[in-house]
Amino acid sequence: MKSPLLSVRIAPVIAWAIACVSLVGKALAGEIPAGKSGFESHIRPFFETHCVECHGPDKSKGKITLHSLDGDLAAGRELERWELILDALKHQEMPPEEQENRPSAADRNAVVKWIESSLRDYVQRAGKDMVATMTRRLTNFEYQNTIRDLLGIELELAKDLPLDPNKPYHFNNTAELMMIGPDQLVRYKEAARKAMASAIVDPGKPDVYQARADWGHDKPGKDGLSQAEIGVYQGPGVGRKTVRLKSWPKTGEFRIRVVASGNFPPGFQEVPLRLVMGTDLRHDSGAGNYHEVGTVHLTNSLDEPEEFEFRGRIENIPVQPASVHRNKRRPTSITITAQNIFDNGELNDHRKSGFDASWSVKAPRVVLQSLEFEAPVVDRWPPEHHTRILFESPLRHTDNGKYAYEVIKRFMTRAFRRPVAREEVDHYHRIYKIYDVEFDTLEQAMRETLAMVLISPQFLYHSVMDQTAVTKPYELASRLSYFLWGSMPDKELFELAASGKLNDPAVIETQTCRLLADKRAAGFVENFTVQWLSIAKMKTVNIDRDLFPRFLYTVHVGERRGQEVLFRPTIRDYMHEETVGFISEMIRNNANVMSLVDSDFAFLNEPLAVHYGVDGVHGLKLRAVPVKPEHRLGGLLTQGAVLVGNSTGSAPHPIYRAVWLREAILGDKVKPPPAEVPALSDSVGDSADDAVSIKNLLALHRNKESCYDCHVRLDPWGIPFERYSAIGKYQPQVPKDNVRVRGFNHQQDSTFADYQAYLKSIYTEEVEATSRVPLGPDVDGMIQLKKYLLKERKDEIVENVIQRLVSYSLGRELTYHDRFEVERLLKLAEKGGYRLRDMIVSVCQSPTFTSTTTKN
Repeated sequence: MKSPLLSVRIAPVIAWAIACVSLVGKALAGEIPAGKSGFESHIRPFFETHCVECHGPDKSKGKITLHSLDGDLAAGRELERWELILDALKHQEMPPEEQENRPSAADRNAVVKWIESSLRDYVQRAGKDMVATMTRRLTNFEYQNTIRDLLGIELELAKDLPLDPNKPYHFNNTAELMMIGPDQLVRYKEAARKAMASAIVDPGKPDVYQARADWGHDKPGKDGLSQAEIGVYQGPGVGRKTVRLKSWPKTGEFRIRVVASGNFPPGFQEVPLRLVMGTDLRHDSGAGNYHEVGTVHLTNSLDEPEEFEFRGRIENIPVQPASVHRNKRRPTSITITAQNIFDNGELNDHRKSGFDASWSVKAPRVVLQSLEFEAPVVDRWPPEHHTRILFESPLRHTDNGKYAYEVIKRFMTRAFRRPVAREEVDHYHRIYKIYDVEFDTLEQAMRETLAMVLISPQFLYHSVMDQTAVTKPYELASRLSYFLWGSMPDKELFELAASGKLNDPAVIETQTCRLLADKRAAGFVENFTVQWLSIAKMKTVNIDRDLFPRFLYTVHVGERRGQEVLFRPTIRDYMHEETVGFISEMIRNNANVMSLVDSDFAFLNEPLAVHYGVDGVHGLKLRAVPVKPEHRLGGLLTQGAVLVGNSTGSAPHPIYRAVWLREAILGDKVKPPPAEVPALSDSVGDSADDAVSIKNLLALHRNKESCYDCHVRLDPWGIPFERYSAIGKYQPQVPKDNVRVRGFNHQQDSTFADYQAYLKSIYTEEVEATSRVPLGPDVDGMIQLKKYLLKERKDEIVENVIQRLVSYSLGRELTYHDRFEVERLLKLAEKGGYRLRDMIVSVCQSPTFTSTTTKN
């Protein structure tokens, strides 16, 4: 297992370690005595004779010193440093291949065996004293999910909390990051009161607010459409219908019913209708705030209109503030916007002028005949989320105090995710008595009391009150549910914990598969994937619209001309879903984990398929699509979220992509460049003008001594990505230097095929993508890189996935204590054919996971 500290010190450690080992020759080829005797007879002389000069009291390259090591690993001293040495030797990443006197495999393996054996002995003896998961608070993702499952309502509370820390290629659920400051506690109190105000309703049925709008398909509208038709969403006033609400309840569930169908020109069978709610969406200024209510993919034709229902919580909807316009006061409002978000990858190709909407009659249209809004929904009153807290009981009518006690006890048991002690319930019952005097109703007093429960450490932190045998099964239930759902245990997990059966490996396997099959696991897959692969940055890359005029759907008129059309899904949204959906598909099918590198399918919808050049995919729903070799797709390495996120927006960036490959796929820890290191072009000065490719520029950059050590290990991994452009498309040719690429223009290009012919005429220079990977062969482009990774780097890739899963599941960084458990899981994965879902099950069954000891 590669230590988290490896990134900081690996180069100098490997350099001295291998230099030392290379001098021992036959003396090390045999068995080195265990313990201090082996250190004194073999290891220390190497350090003193050949290493201390650069890593001793007078000089410490990489801030590594060796003269102080005493070789007594059994005492538990300097184990992190010894693990660095072990990893450096085991992975053979240094010194550079051109260095003389590289150690033989026998010499290297002898030292590896001595260190590994000594470290294993210590870890086994440490036993129960092994590093424990520190107490940590719920992440915002976990907090919102827990509130949802505790109360039974979906409230967007996390948006009002301080953002969780973000570190590329790391998870934000680690104990070191998940602490609570004073400002957060205030925010948690506000969120708790808001949640309880929604969960517990007032006595008596509330007033119901309603609004309705109708549109006639038999009446003419604009641009050749009927009044009921909605063309493709293109921005200001085009492709939408709105209903303005003037009044609504403060809390409660809303229901929107629409009667809709599709009008399909020849060749089309589906059109998506999306509803959003919030403020006015101002395309001129780019202002607007909305909540997505839902999307329905219409396949029913004009003669078969259907009713569709959408639901949500009114508390989550942004409100348009009151304003004064031309001396007239506009009251607060909420706007429901119905959009036709059809996208076949050609959105930029059909507008001959800024105001041209002629494509609206040629593309699928939504026919929206009516829209009806109602809130709150009172089909059952009080609602279920109220009665799950204030449940029916004779005590409510005979003994209000005892009833309140039982309500608090039941709520606390679920909120704390374990049985609660009488003293704990007594504490909150006393709080209730104070509020009971202050307020007129039970509902008011209970809202305030239970809000206090929701700001207690027992709710906000992953911890238990004591470490008795009674509470440990509940902690395991929480560990399972927070790993795979990012939320609290459900009834079945609670019951298994109470019965004492949950620690059975067979039961854990059943529950792991059940949790993964539940829709709540989608949140785990997204949260885990986005942080592991560091793909969120993809949406912030500034794309060069002159070079890539078709990638972004842009505004054609006004001050925002050339900027991306707002308030609709974009190709980058779909790229995000592509990567998350790909991992989800692998888990669902229990796929071989090496599909991360290459696979026989991609996860696409029509816009993505058009972007990548895959025919036969229609509609916006993403799904697994078989790919052929000519598509140049398969696995993560060729997905847009990875390639766009690790580009400059105008060109691929081999260093960014190399760092991504080493961090996310191979599990290396790549040290960021020192602040004093010059930029790529600055480091080579005037020579940059003579560099005809990024590969040549990097070669010049490596000639700088300060740049060489890092780039000799980075550049070879990034060069094979060069035939994939800044927008993630396979592009084996590029224009000559100083040739400017124009955008698609109806005055010059009658069709997009004409524009493609123009591009082909100027894309004449072959892209160079050949490099020699460290300790490996020459690889030319992505296909050969994938083959090399699949054949030679399988163990590292699988080990990295296991480490990521274990770290995320435990909520902490891994240490030397965990390396041998990771090795055991790696062997299990090999026996099982490297199946991803099976690997997740094995992680949940591992002693590291099921041991639930915590410490403060």
